[in-house]
Amino acid sequence: MSTSVQNFAELVERGLLHAYHGDVVDHAARYAVRTGRYPSDLSGRTFTTVFPYQAIHEHHELNVNPHMLTASGRLLILDLEPHRDGGNVFIRAATRFIENQSWHLRKLAPEAFVRTDFAEFSWFGTSNLTNTSPIPTFPVGAHDGKAGRRLLLSYDAGRPVEVSPKTLEHITPVGRPGDYHTAVGSSFSPMIMTTGHPVYDPDFEPGKPRLLYTNIVPRVADFVHVNRPIRADLYVTTWDGGPAPPTPPMRVTVDGQGVILGHASVHQICLTRNYLVVFNANLVLNTSSLVEPLTPLLWKWLVESRTIEVPRNLRVLYRWLRIRLREATPDHICPVYFIHKDDIRRALKSGARELPARRVDLMWELTHALTDYDDDDDVVTIFAQHNVGADPADQMEAGDRLIGGGIVPDSLLGMFSSATDLNQVRRHVVDLRRGTVETRAFPHPDDREHFPLGLNLLPPLQISPYLSEHDTSATPNLLRTCRRLDATYWVAGGWLPQTMSARVFANFRRGRPDDAWPPRRLVPVPEFIERISDPNNTVRFYRLDHEMRLDSSYAFEPGWFMAAPIFVPRPGSQSTRDGYIVALVWGPDHPDMEIWIWDAAQPLDNGPICTLGPGPHEQGIRPGFPLHSAWVDRGGIDEWERPPYEVPTIEMPTYLKLLELGTIGAGVLRRLWQQSR
Repeated sequence: MSTSVQNFAELVERGLLHAYHGDVVDHAARYAVRTGRYPSDLSGRTFTTVFPYQAIHEHHELNVNPHMLTASGRLLILDLEPHRDGGNVFIRAATRFIENQSWHLRKLAPEAFVRTDFAEFSWFGTSNLTNTSPIPTFPVGAHDGKAGRRLLLSYDAGRPVEVSPKTLEHITPVGRPGDYHTAVGSSFSPMIMTTGHPVYDPDFEPGKPRLLYTNIVPRVADFVHVNRPIRADLYVTTWDGGPAPPTPPMRVTVDGQGVILGHASVHQICLTRNYLVVFNANLVLNTSSLVEPLTPLLWKWLVESRTIEVPRNLRVLYRWLRIRLREATPDHICPVYFIHKDDIRRALKSGARELPARRVDLMWELTHALTDYDDDDDVVTIFAQHNVGADPADQMEAGDRLIGGGIVPDSLLGMFSSATDLNQVRRHVVDLRRGTVETRAFPHPDDREHFPLGLNLLPPLQISPYLSEHDTSATPNLLRTCRRLDATYWVAGGWLPQTMSARVFANFRRGRPDDAWPPRRLVPVPEFIERISDPNNTVRFYRLDHEMRLDSSYAFEPGWFMAAPIFVPRPGSQSTRDGYIVALVWGPDHPDMEIWIWDAAQPLDNGPICTLGPGPHEQGIRPGFPLHSAWVDRGGIDEWERPPYEVPTIEMPTYLKLLELGTIGAGVLRRLWQQSR
């Protein structure tokens, strides 16, 4: 290994550790301006879900198979209004773990919990980790004509929950378990699989906003196929904010047949003026995801506790079996379903339980996407994040050998594994009347200059509109900003030697050989490994215009990381170029998070106009790895009031109440008999 490559790898590992590892205890800190000038018109509060390593590696649990996606829900907030103290300018940053049902149960009985690749189970059922995406939604309260804004937190394997945007306290789940189709039953907490990114439609009907999201149900018979993705039935449900429960799940159909998803994941959906757009994401759930946490327990009980020294060949066989259970990889075709909102409205009024949809297949697997809100003449424009050759549900496991040599460090277990092929941003213009799709991709496999911009794409900057398009009193209005996305913002993770698992590369290579026809890869594996292993392939933050041309990009130094960028509009803004980009940043030389701010009206390669770090005598914040972000204006925070909607956090079924009553009664009678002798 050359000196430059070795130095690069050391810097990257230090930076990854700082971005991934977090504080165990929540706290707030003042962040002071270090360079540049803080914009005077920045205001409001940002919300970011963050995944700290420490929350994933719970040493007191019954068994842990760590994965970033199964971290306990935690929010990082930034209050953007600047304050002065002497010559320093400060803003406030703070973190808080979400104290939902599973948080309390985990504190009371940690040894009752088992963590798998995609969820957390216990004797109480499945945990609703509420860790995925913050969604600003319905108005609440009203003072001087200004309304507060309610905030939901989502999770792919649980119901959305409501939290206070002021204090971040947990308020209530959305709907009772009986309002959904369950994926895994439980007396206390069944698994309910919903959309990781629900969409809030402020203009669903005049004066009647609505939350739209999916409810999927895995196909039980698929669990017998160990090395194949588990499929799922697709349903859509809606909620008007209460007090009524969510509407009963409506089965999505194409040509009269119920939709069966090839992968049991609808991580994200998108909204246009007339359509709900549903993507089958490439997060793969398979049988090994369920048996993975059980095999170590069985091994210990059947073998290690009964023999002084386990024969080496049995250990090799055990490891081989575990690897074989993880061979399922996502399909390279992504089906997309377009559901007209008129059909949803008709179904809600008539009580129908089916929704017709149009299906369009897009080439290459898809994780996240953005859409123009305008869909004139039934033409829908999609900007898609294609994590080709990647499965975000796969992670770095203990003992994983790395492509460049060595074994994954224990401090990075649970981190996403690297993509095994070039990632792309693609713009798909779908004409639903003519049935055509026009696609443009960036970067192209043979584009050596822009190749680094397709390495390990992280979730893009996503805007969550929450005001009506027709609300002329509100400035800025994010829905008007999203009519046509003048620019989109993306983050490439660069070359990450510590997360290039040989096991994951082998799994994808078996499913996508270099010589397959038609091609199932963008770049052959040997060439991809050679091209990716360059110290110049650092983290890149870049902007594409509406026509998919590279507008500008910022290249970070080795060991620097950013994720979950946030768009904060200027007053009156109607473009994604008119505002500020707030980014969470980590470097290799200090563990504390930094805050960098770009002016969206300037080229990104000009660099941030302002950077902030912990103020004098302040303990900086280490929140954990950031995933998704949202912004709410200051009025939406300050005018918030606790909504009237609330359902029980824990519900005990009648049969358990009767059983417990019988147990208590039998105990009283037994004691009475003993004391009467």
